[in-house]
Amino acid sequence: MHTTTKAIILITFMTASYSASAINVYKDKKNTLDIYGRLEWQLAHGDASFAEDDSRSQLGGRLGLYLTHKLDVLDDTKIVGRVEWQVRTEKNDNKTGEKDLDARYAWLGLAHARYGELIGGRTKNPLYQVMRMTDRYKNFTPNVYNYGITTIDSSYQFNRQDGTIQWNGEFDGHQIQLAYVMGNGNSDTNALDDGMMASYRKTWSLADLKITPALSSSEYKRKDGVKTTDGRKKHTQYTGGLQLDYGDISFAATVGKVTIARDKKADNDYTSFDSLASWKYQKVRFLGGYSTLNENGKKYAERRGWRAETQLTLAKDTWLSLTYVKELANKNKQIHDDAFIAGLRYDF
Repeated sequence: MHTTTKAIILITFMTASYSASAINVYKDKKNTLDIYGRLEWQLAHGDASFAEDDSRSQLGGRLGLYLTHKLDVLDDTKIVGRVEWQVRTEKNDNKTGEKDLDARYAWLGLAHARYGELIGGRTKNPLYQVMRMTDRYKNFTPNVYNYGITTIDSSYQFNRQDGTIQWNGEFDGHQIQLAYVMGNGNSDTNALDDGMMASYRKTWSLADLKITPALSSSEYKRKDGVKTTDGRKKHTQYTGGLQLDYGDISFAATVGKVTIARDKKADNDYTSFDSLASWKYQKVRFLGGYSTLNENGKKYAERRGWRAETQLTLAKDTWLSLTYVKELANKNKQIHDDAFIAGLRYDF
């Protein structure tokens, strides 16, 4: 076995990750203020990771504030707001400007006990109601969703978009999210006209079996007269997923379709599939999954691969983990890249 691989495995079993609920730092009859965050360290080796053909490590962090304030003029209604920043040392420490933290979330709105919340700002994409079914690894993030949106407007990053008005509601377990995206006009292209997103999710219980379906859709449109990469003018996406939980065993699968319309050219059509299987035995959880993003008319997939991860729970929300990632296709070319990734994460 390669010396570097041995070192990664050894370090994995020497590291721990802790996660806990947000810390309430202030509370009275009308106000609450919570603080939360994360420190995340990763060591990787292999072409299928950020290390590429070397061994590298990276440290990331998040820091967030969540506040509520009860209103006097509306019963059962309060102001809710969230601001969350993130940093990656290998990127942010080398910035030449004054900006050291990137805003991950930043929104403010009203929440009603019965009718849900209406918020505005940089919000969480409603499509995550489907995505989170397979987003359960410590050292890997599913990468077959939302392909190509940033070619319309680069202010859309990592499932978040500035200038969004969003409503989140839940009625007898039926979770509904609707969003209208105006954009903030601050991007490389300033090309976004508007966008719409919607999702639905519900969990049913049948004895010890929990069945959770979810559906989502989105459409982003470019402004008239604005040039974008490859002449792309509209991005449309539909996704659906099903998750089954039975005790310590869980299965999830999602499918999706993406259509990218272009000026004077044929549409780019993609179909996606992602899956995850998880089993927890005492303090050890095993996870694995396969995913593919296929472009119509191409011999090889845009993305294709599988991964496996082991998580050892040392205490509540405290883990040791090791991930193996295998890539079989990338950018419509067949490849055989892999990687080992060890991570240490502290949540509070």
